[in-house]
Amino acid sequence: EFVKVPLAPGERVGRYRLLCRAGQGGMGVVYAAWDPELERKIALKLLRPELLGDDGSEGRARLQREAQSLARLSHPNVVAAFDVGVHEDELFLAMEFVEGETLGEWLAREPRPWRDVLEAFRQAGEGLAAAHRAGLLHRDFKPANVLVGADGRVRVTDFGLARAEGEPAATPGSPSPSAPVATVTRAGAILGTPAYMAPEQARGEADARSDQYSFCVALFETLYGTRPAADG
Repeated sequence: EFVKVPLAPGERVGRYRLLCRAGQGGMGVVYAAWDPELERKIALKLLRPELLGDDGSEGRARLQREAQSLARLSHPNVVAAFDVGVHEDELFLAMEFVEGETLGEWLAREPRPWRDVLEAFRQAGEGLAAAHRAGLLHRDFKPANVLVGADGRVRVTDFGLARAEGEPAATPGSPSPSAPVATVTRAGAILGTPAYMAPEQARGEADARSDQYSFCVALFETLYGTRPAADG
């Protein structure tokens, strides 16, 4: 099911001991794991096999970028990165474990007062702004890539598509007008999620304003129950 062999609770990835599978993002499967040296619970992401391509080089390079991007950031509204390594010839990323749920799950669980929605997005916006100050773009901002901790703190995560501003965008294609809104990143496919993607990003010309566009689409959709009209 995953990478070269199935991973089960109790197995070790580097120095980390797997506890359970915790979720799946655009770039990898995430496990809860235990760090015996620092005696703390962490989140461990390993690369999704369908993104490996022929030799896995593209997927490994993207996960490496995620680790480098997160390591350059230190902000309360961005998930912290601790370590990066190799297991069975594939990269893994050790990150802060957040007890909570995605912003999308938090919004769907019960009706939220608009002030609470704005506060959650404000915190997510602070995390995005911190990335932009570090010269980084997220390129796939959406509610599924934001975590709401049990402590109420919001953190932006899933920087697998991040790149330094000014770095050429490796966007192999553009979405058609009928592209399904559930389309996510895959090797050899669109980088990002078309439902939230700025038009210029589809042309490979993303900058910080593209993340702002995605942020505004997500906020509009949350407040009004529909995405803004394409011609509006």
